[in-house]
Amino acid sequence: MMELKIHLEFANADTAKRILQSIGPDNEPLPIGLSIDSQQTETSLQFSIDCARGIDSLRHTFEDLMGAIDLSLRTTQRLDSQKA
Repeated sequence: MMELKIHLEFANADTAKRILQSIGPDNEPLPIGLSIDSQQTETSLQFSIDCARGIDSLRHTFEDLMGAIDLSLRTTQRLDSQKA
């Protein structure tokens, strides 16, 4: 079993919350042998990926998760800039 922990800091708690909510549907359902736990602590998000499927599966899961976070963050920033 391999485990990858990720800790990300954001400008504010609202941004962290929106990002966590937006990527939730991408994390389900997961294949057997793969799990992702996530939590928010104020302005930070923590992710723990447990993988029993090999290093390539862990790497692809990490890349997919980071891609979803990046898209969500860019969308959030764009919407916030339109409000201003």
